[in-house]
Amino acid sequence: MKNIPFKAVAADMDGTFDNDDLTFDHSRFEKVLTKLRQRHIHFIVSSGRPLVRLRRDFAGFLDRIDMIADNGSLLIQDDSIISNHVLTYKTAVALINFIQDNYPEAHIVASGMDHAYLSKNAPTDFKRLMHFYYPNEIQVDNLPEDIPSNERVTKLTLNCSAELATKIESRFNKFNGERIHCTTSGFDDIDIVPYGVNKAQGLKYFLRYFNVKPSELIAFGDGLNDKEMLELAGYSYAMANGDERIKKLAKYQAPSNNDSGVLQVLEKYLQ
Repeated sequence: MKNIPFKAVAADMDGTFDNDDLTFDHSRFEKVLTKLRQRHIHFIVSSGRPLVRLRRDFAGFLDRIDMIADNGSLLIQDDSIISNHVLTYKTAVALINFIQDNYPEAHIVASGMDHAYLSKNAPTDFKRLMHFYYPNEIQVDNLPEDIPSNERVTKLTLNCSAELATKIESRFNKFNGERIHCTTSGFDDIDIVPYGVNKAQGLKYFLRYFNVKPSELIAFGDGLNDKEMLELAGYSYAMANGDERIKKLAKYQAPSNNDSGVLQVLEKYLQ
């Protein structure tokens, strides 16, 4: 049997594992996953998507994969949450108010452990797109007042210029004791998570558990929220369709997401 140089696989979803119509080849993945498991290689979905979306994406595979959801806020094994990092309710409220006061052009989704929350007054196109990612959404009259006080907010997603990420993070962290981290996939959106949370931190947890070294990790990504993950991996692949900054950072390049680039690369290793 051919020697495989890695013991774990990490793959982003949007722009990486999924093609542009937000699907992937399930039968092809089934074959690849079977071969990976025969060689005791772990497959870790590493995504900014919320858990409720990932569970739908990978229905039928959940007992054979591990998942990092909300850009590292949630870690999932055997379809159970094993670790979570959330914003306190006080900080979530302060953050939403700060954004609405200073960046009113930004449309907000607050991703919670139970539901996601967005304004009824948000644009129709935004609500339609967010319904795909957050099928457990609740449209409310007022954000943040209508978010239940017992909800645990894992992430905010903002639809606005990605260039605002650094500005929002630095301005909010100047006056708030509980710090946040803003990241972007390179599209017109920003994800805000607790400070110190990213995909690489989640991967480190799994690698320690699996007794796998970072040098034995192969990772695939296309956007800036994949930066830390690709820096961690011994075998880092940027997608052909990826951000140019990510292409410069990664050691290798995979075919585009629309060409099932992740599966193509893995199939070549597994031949």
